[in-house]
Amino acid sequence: MTDLNIHLTNPIDPARLEQLREVAGKGPVLILTHDNPDPDALASGKALATLFRETWGISSRLVYSGLVARAENHAMLNRLTPEWESGETLPDLGQFSAVAQVDTQPGAGNNRLNTIQPAHIVIDHHHPIRETIDAVPYADVRTDIGSTVTMLYQYLDTAGLQPDPLLATAMFYGLKTDTRGLSRGTSAADEVAFVSLLHRLDQRELSKVELASLSREYFRAFSRGLHATRVYGQAVVSRLGMMEQPDFAAEMADNLIRLHGIQAALCLGQHGKTLHISLRTEPMGQDAGLIIQELVVPPGKAGGHGTMAGGQIPLAGQEIERLIASIERRFLDTMGETGEGVELL
Repeated sequence: MTDLNIHLTNPIDPARLEQLREVAGKGPVLILTHDNPDPDALASGKALATLFRETWGISSRLVYSGLVARAENHAMLNRLTPEWESGETLPDLGQFSAVAQVDTQPGAGNNRLNTIQPAHIVIDHHHPIRETIDAVPYADVRTDIGSTVTMLYQYLDTAGLQPDPLLATAMFYGLKTDTRGLSRGTSAADEVAFVSLLHRLDQRELSKVELASLSREYFRAFSRGLHATRVYGQAVVSRLGMMEQPDFAAEMADNLIRLHGIQAALCLGQHGKTLHISLRTEPMGQDAGLIIQELVVPPGKAGGHGTMAGGQIPLAGQEIERLIASIERRFLDTMGETGEGVELL
């Protein structure tokens, strides 16, 4: 096999690493991410914990909230990133020398930590950059990067650390899913990380994650989702109703954007007392991160980048059908679609 050497300036230099170490303190560091974490979030948290431990001997505790329900994500959590523990309330922050958030930001609305701590670390790639980020002692938010995993890869690289096969597999899968195999919202840095991690991963473990078994209820929900879908020219909308898992809207959107001739897919579904919204757009099409800001208004929160975005709206005091109709109308107006639409099936 021919060696592939790609040279790209790494923005994380030793001075930047030292700034991170100073904010982290002596440990332990509490590592958090967004609710219902995806592979990019799970892998990034593990990578940051590895950096702290192997470079400076700093211990970490990784805590997520919500559900990891999608079959592939659940398999990844169990097989590749079991260090994460589930918790619906924050631990006593006084136990930790610092708090780190990966793949999210304070004020994003998709995480349980809405305050900025004296020793606070944020590493994220999502648009928009929140106003609160200026108050964070260590903030690295780069919206031109396709995944937070890529950013953590750069930190490990500067520290002279090579991820072991399990971490490399987790990071590769996180990068692959967040960029749809480098087809959406990617940068040269993502390509470098992708190739490097590809040569270090455990192919058998990756297969067990990507080919995770699916329940009969998944196929029932998928069928209901398809029957609830309408096509409006180059846009598609699916009203999913009540969902058993909060990330099902994202999974449906991932599939519907592949429909021939479609430029944008919007999926909406209720889980608990929250309306979950997922948006996907085609590469070279409209920016999903910008569109979602037009669809989700306070008290809802939304964010995204390139071809992938999502949001959550609390339903307290809201009439859900009217709310969904309003979001759908704004989406179709943005896409320039004025017809009544037709059923997908």
